[in-house]
Amino acid sequence: MKLQQPAYRGIVFGLVVLTGIVAYQQASRQDQVFAQDQEMNTIMERIEKIAKATGSYHAEVTTVINEKGKTSVIKGQFKFKWPNLRWEKKRYPSRRGFRIGLNISNGKIRWNYMPSRKFAFKYDLKALDEDARQKGWTSADYFEKGSLQYVGKEHLELEEMYVFEGTSSALRQRNSPDPPGKTRMYLSVKNGIIRKMIEYDHKGQITLTKTFSHIRKDPSITAKEFEFTPPEGTRILNVKGVGSRASH
Repeated sequence: MKLQQPAYRGIVFGLVVLTGIVAYQQASRQDQVFAQDQEMNTIMERIEKIAKATGSYHAEVTTVINEKGKTSVIKGQFKFKWPNLRWEKKRYPSRRGFRIGLNISNGKIRWNYMPSRKFAFKYDLKALDEDARQKGWTSADYFEKGSLQYVGKEHLELEEMYVFEGTSSALRQRNSPDPPGKTRMYLSVKNGIIRKMIEYDHKGQITLTKTFSHIRKDPSITAKEFEFTPPEGTRILNVKGVGSRASH
């Protein structure tokens, strides 16, 4: 069953978590990322309502990447505040054990900071959104226009989920060394929170699984927790264009 256009923020509540592209909220309404189906209005309205009521939460995140016959597991902590603030701390495996990475977004600027390298990417989300549109892509460059569909309900660890599936956008396929295929997402029927994402390659093999667990609703989370200032001496690369080189 296909989704109604314009899309609602509820599903985007999960997508922001996955992509870090906050402009998805506006883009999904304007660019028909979601397929059209009038009878899906009630489902989308409900997801938006319960996700907004959930407001803010903490979670643990486990990402399993399958690449070229090797499997990597990345553990992390995550927090989110409605409608588009996100913070994630990850532990990446390395030859010396692990390294830390931070991803922080206040809805306007997203930082990708690597403390061990004293290095950070600074993403201007509005500029990226505008540049993507000028180049003919949706700012929500995760899914192809009209491809995101409602699959149905399934259970994940005894909890009922809304399941959605979409085809990777032309922009993602262009920027990926191996052509990505479909992506499947699981959102909680109870609270609208994204619980799991599975990415497939063009052959249908699983390349990435991201799972959110130990979720705790926390209304005390403040907007200040999503502001970030790199430590002195950090090398910063500014990213304002899709597929363009970053600038110092």
